[in-house]
Amino acid sequence: MIAVLRDWTRVRSSSRMAYMTENTKETLAQRIEAVLKLDPAATAVEYQGHSISWSELEVAAAEVERLLDEAGVEREAPVGWAARNRPAAVASFIALVRGGRMVAPLRPAYNVASFRDDISAQGLKAVVGDPDDWAGEGVIKAATAAGSVGIEVSHYPFRVRLVPGLEKPGAGAHRAPMSDYVLERLTSGTTGAPKRIPVKQDILMPSLNAGDPKKSDDGGVLALKTSPALLFKPFSHAGGLFGLLLALYQARPIVLFEKFNVPEWVDAVAQYKPKAASLVPAMIRMVLDADVAPEKLESLIAIRSGTAPLETDVQERFEERFDCAILVDYGAAEFIGGLAGWTLKDHREFAKEKRGSVGRAKRDVSIRVVDQESFEPCPANETGIVEVKSDRYGPDWIRTNDLAFIDADGFIFLAGRADDAINRGGFKILPEEVAQVLRRHPGINDAAVIGVKDDRLGQVPIAAIELSDGHREAPDKQELDAFLKETLPSYMVPVEYRVVAELPRTISMKVSRPELKSLLGI
Repeated sequence: MIAVLRDWTRVRSSSRMAYMTENTKETLAQRIEAVLKLDPAATAVEYQGHSISWSELEVAAAEVERLLDEAGVEREAPVGWAARNRPAAVASFIALVRGGRMVAPLRPAYNVASFRDDISAQGLKAVVGDPDDWAGEGVIKAATAAGSVGIEVSHYPFRVRLVPGLEKPGAGAHRAPMSDYVLERLTSGTTGAPKRIPVKQDILMPSLNAGDPKKSDDGGVLALKTSPALLFKPFSHAGGLFGLLLALYQARPIVLFEKFNVPEWVDAVAQYKPKAASLVPAMIRMVLDADVAPEKLESLIAIRSGTAPLETDVQERFEERFDCAILVDYGAAEFIGGLAGWTLKDHREFAKEKRGSVGRAKRDVSIRVVDQESFEPCPANETGIVEVKSDRYGPDWIRTNDLAFIDADGFIFLAGRADDAINRGGFKILPEEVAQVLRRHPGINDAAVIGVKDDRLGQVPIAAIELSDGHREAPDKQELDAFLKETLPSYMVPVEYRVVAELPRTISMKVSRPELKSLLGI
C-alpha cells in the first residue's frame, strides 16, 4: 500500500526563487543546491510508505561529504556509487554531485559478483553504498584490495558511517583525477559488458535543459513541482539515471520503486495522477497483458517510451484501450538525454501515418543517415547509419551503430543496429525486423533473432521464441515459415526456431544477446 504523502502539494510563495533556468553557466552542483533550499520541509521522496524531506536528504548528503573529506578523498577522484533504487542512493548521489565529485555508477542490484568485480576493476578511491551492498559476499574484501574508502548510508531514518576497515584510502591503483566530468553512464549491455561513458558538465546541463521542454512551471522561476516523477527504471541504467537527474534538476518530488511491477505502477498512477509517465516497451506489453482497468490510468495523457523497439500493434492497442498517447523517444549509447522523439502535437497530426517512427530530431540536435560503405548522406527513405550533431557534443557529426531511414517530413524510422546485421550469402538481415513480425503470431509472446556461422552462406538466422500464455507447444516450423513469408522475403526466414522459457534480459529489460547465445549454446 502506498502511503499518502504528508505535504506533496505544499509549494509556498516563500519557496520560490527568482532563478532563471536559461543560465548556461549554471553547474549541476549549483542547481541541486538551489533545489534543496526551496522548501526543506517538503516531501522529496516517497518510498515504501516513508516520506523523506529535502532537508533529510540534505543532512545525509552533507554527512557523506564530510566523511569523504575527512578520509582524504580528493574532490577530483571518481567515487563509486551503488546505484540501487533506494532513498540512501538518492542522498549519496546528491552528496557526490553537490560536492563536485564524479559519480561512477556500480550495479549491486544486478548481482553481487558484478558489484564486486566493478569495485575490483574500477580503481575507485571511495565507494558509497547501503548495508545490503556492503553485506554482499566478498565486497569488503574487494574494496580493501582496491584501496577504496567505504561509506555506508542506511535508511530510514538515514544513518551514515565509515565501513569498519575502510576508513582511509589504501594503496590500490586508483584512477586518475577527472575534474571536468560529472558522472559516468553505463550502456545497456545488450551486446556485451556495459561500457562506461564519462559525461562532462557542458554536455549534461544542455541535455537536462532539453529534457525539460517547459523549463519551469513558473516561466523561468525555479519552484518545487507538485506532480511527482514515478521512478521505476534502475539507476544503474542510463534511462533510470537520467530520470533521477531530471527529477532533481526540475525540483520534482520522486515516488521511488526498486523495480517495475504492474500492480505497484498502476496503484501509483491511480494515487498520484500524473499526466505523463515513462515505460520501456516490455513494460507497456506487461500492462496490456495484465488487463488493467482503463479508469486506473485515466490521468495519463502520454507515456514516453524508448530503449527498444515498440511494435506498432502494441502501441495501437495500448492507445486505444487507455486513450493515452505513446510518445516514442530515441537515444543512443554514445549520448545522454534524448536525441529525437514524438511530441503531442506531432502525435495528433501524424500518429497513424508515421506509425513505427521514433519521432523527429530534438530542437538542438541534427540527425542524418549515411551510406554504410561510402558514408555519404543518404536521400530520404533510404536506410543508412545514423549520425548525430549537436552543440551538446561539439561541432562534428558523430556516428552511431544504429540503422535508420528518415522520411521527407523528418521522421526517423530505426531498422536495427549495424553490428547486429546478419549477412546470409550476401543478403543483409536485420534481426529486429524479423523479431517484430514473429511477435505478431498469436502463439508467440516475444522473440529474438541472432546470426550463427554457416559454412556455405557465412551466417544464417535462428530465432528464440517465448510462447504466449496458454500455448504449451510451439507452432511448427512450416507454420512459422509461412507466417513470416507473408511479410518478409525468404532469405530473412530463420533456419530454426528454439523455444525458451524466458528470453534473458538486461537490467533495462532489453534482450541480452550474449546471455541468449549462451542459453542457446552458440
